[in-house]
Amino acid sequence: MPKYSQKQLMLSSAIILLPMLIGLLIWDKLPHQIATHWGADGSADGFSGKAFAVFVIPLIFLLLQWICVFFTKLDKQNREQSPKVISMVLWIIPLISLLVCSCTYAIALGSEIRIDLFVRILLGLMFLLLGNYMPKCKQNNTIGIKVPWTLHNEENWYHTHRFAGRLWVCGGILLIATLFVPLMTFVGFFIPIILILALAPMLYSYLYYRKQLKAGTVTKEDVLPTSSEKNTTIIASAIGGVILILAFLFLFSGKYEVTLDDTSLTINANYWDDATVTYTDIDQIVYRESAPGTRIWGFGTPFIIMGECESEEFGKHTRYTYAACDACILITVDDKILIINGKDQAATQALYESLIAKTTN
Repeated sequence: MPKYSQKQLMLSSAIILLPMLIGLLIWDKLPHQIATHWGADGSADGFSGKAFAVFVIPLIFLLLQWICVFFTKLDKQNREQSPKVISMVLWIIPLISLLVCSCTYAIALGSEIRIDLFVRILLGLMFLLLGNYMPKCKQNNTIGIKVPWTLHNEENWYHTHRFAGRLWVCGGILLIATLFVPLMTFVGFFIPIILILALAPMLYSYLYYRKQLKAGTVTKEDVLPTSSEKNTTIIASAIGGVILILAFLFLFSGKYEVTLDDTSLTINANYWDDATVTYTDIDQIVYRESAPGTRIWGFGTPFIIMGECESEEFGKHTRYTYAACDACILITVDDKILIINGKDQAATQALYESLIAKTTN
């Protein structure tokens, strides 16, 4: 197993959690809602509560760190792994944690940081780092270009990782060079660049295998997976399939339905709490052309927002809204605000008129 000293593990974990301490020191200066997600145009389109940004994000990085360390230690082939590669595994996430959390705090405190430039620099530095370390990576099952032709042939592994190293260094330089390219132009090139960096080493490995096959230095049987590798592939595929299915379900099956009966309004929601409001408890109903506030806790996809939100105008409030519709209905109940809408403006207008009719009868 690779040698991770307890001191190294504790120090790297402490650095990952350092943003927690920084967040506590500047707690009173941080706003109640902090931008934690940005769209392709570089503008903030997702916000989280202060506690989530300060505590949960570093803990997520810590979890990722320990998962990486665990599986690296579990792989017996890493017993003689290069110390430089082990150092990369140990320190890359602490570095990302510091940079990401520091950038998040700086933006929250009013610094004008272009998040798209920050992302380009971060990705560029990561590929530069990986490109320098890949050629030093010895054959194993957890780190590197893990395809059948590299895993079953040390020569293929060596040449593929040398190729990947050079390619990723060039890719890192290219990503940093895009700092001088307009944002929307960069967005058009970003996915092709990442796909080339990811897929080209795999293609190179296969072509190198074909070259070896033609030269007679390997046979097709040499790359046949062992029973343990087959089991690992099946398990990994099953886990990946489940993750994709769950992601698809959460992304496309989230919805809610508003029902108006004789005495109350009822909201039945998927993946979030249902709600019931008695008409006699409603103080005010207002139709608006736009929904205020940003979600700080709850369930959200590009299509729907449900949960606790916050805005300068209303403070904290509850929201069940479809993202495709700007129009909304503000319902005030005991100084608390509930915001709902339909899938489009016509549906929202019809819901508003029905609700007014129910509450005035």
